[in-house]
Amino acid sequence: MQKIKHFGYCRVSTQSQDVSKQKYSLLEYSLINKFQFEEIYEIVSSTRKTKKKREIDTLLEKLNHGDFLYISKLDRLGRNTKEVLEIIEALKEKSVTLNILRDKIIIDPNKSDPLTTMYLTLLSAFAQMERDFISDRTKAGLERARAEGKLLGKKKGSISKNTQFEAHKAKIYELLKLGLSYQKVVENIGVGSKSALYSFVKLRESN
Repeated sequence: MQKIKHFGYCRVSTQSQDVSKQKYSLLEYSLINKFQFEEIYEIVSSTRKTKKKREIDTLLEKLNHGDFLYISKLDRLGRNTKEVLEIIEALKEKSVTLNILRDKIIIDPNKSDPLTTMYLTLLSAFAQMERDFISDRTKAGLERARAEGKLLGKKKGSISKNTQFEAHKAKIYELLKLGLSYQKVVENIGVGSKSALYSFVKLRESN
């Protein structure tokens, strides 16, 4: 019979922060409930980083049927509601129990809990709202740009595609036209930094 393992995941978004408070809450919980962690992931990485860089994918690969994952807060798990729900679904598919200490919520894939079901339903609703808001604002912005006679899409003589932003350039310009800041744009597309994006946009404009 395979041994059940307990894993922890702590993440902060800047070098000026540390994971000690999150880690302490996990260790305190393990002491009270008399179990030991197989491993606690301590990540210093912003939500703009990919799941690979935040080591979520690595952690998911290590988790097996019946294991437990502990986090201090739900927002430590993903960069937005949609991603959090995707990770929760991946955990459920592997029959891994997720324990969110601060909210005192345990998502056990083998048990039906009305309160947990309601909680996940609300998260799903918020995720759909996020997608709808972005979609509506994007469409409205494009329509406004067309009405003003602005040309959308790729320009002739555009700069080299050897940049992390090339694959997202259409979305980048749509979001910038809607008035989002460079910081908000990089958070939305999940790559780069605001300074790198600013340089990319200015280089394209001067090309």
